[in-house]
Amino acid sequence: MSKFKLDNRTLTLLKAQVNLTETFNHLLRAETQRESLAFRLKVERRKADTHFTVELGSERHTLTLTNNKKMHLKLADFIEEIVNGPTSPAEQSSLPHANRRYGVFEVEHKQQVFDLVQTGGVISLDMGFEQPINLAIHRNKTRSGITTILSIGVRKPRTKCFTVYGSDVEIYSMVAESITHLAAVATPAAHAA
Repeated sequence: MSKFKLDNRTLTLLKAQVNLTETFNHLLRAETQRESLAFRLKVERRKADTHFTVELGSERHTLTLTNNKKMHLKLADFIEEIVNGPTSPAEQSSLPHANRRYGVFEVEHKQQVFDLVQTGGVISLDMGFEQPINLAIHRNKTRSGITTILSIGVRKPRTKCFTVYGSDVEIYSMVAESITHLAAVATPAAHAA
């Protein structure tokens, strides 16, 4: 059985559409990208809450949510559960949209990056995105500095390359800031708050 997911474009559309009273048509694509499934979304916006009706073929499913900024993510989870059926925690491979966190620079990441600044080398940082952030650092022999290459993505990678000089602590702070900026750029628009 193929698993259907909402793509980032549809999530961005949902973020805008939850604030309107209208009927919208969308497509869900299978992970293999060979199958698609159409559904209709009716949105009725009220002062305190919003009522959603998802029509999938002859089926109708309704959901009412309190108005807030992350409402579109809860709606996305609801739509995916309708199409794919409920999942048990054991077979659930990813977090629900409403619980996903992107660009979190954890303490262990910070320690790994600091060690890399001191020695040089390559590391992949899993910060919640589909692809890891790849970091390569080359230590300069003649001066106290490094050359850094950061990238995320495969088909259309976002990259940063720079050389900095200074103490290890100064260099680390510049690399950490650059990682944070790259993570902010790579965060899907529908999840950016």
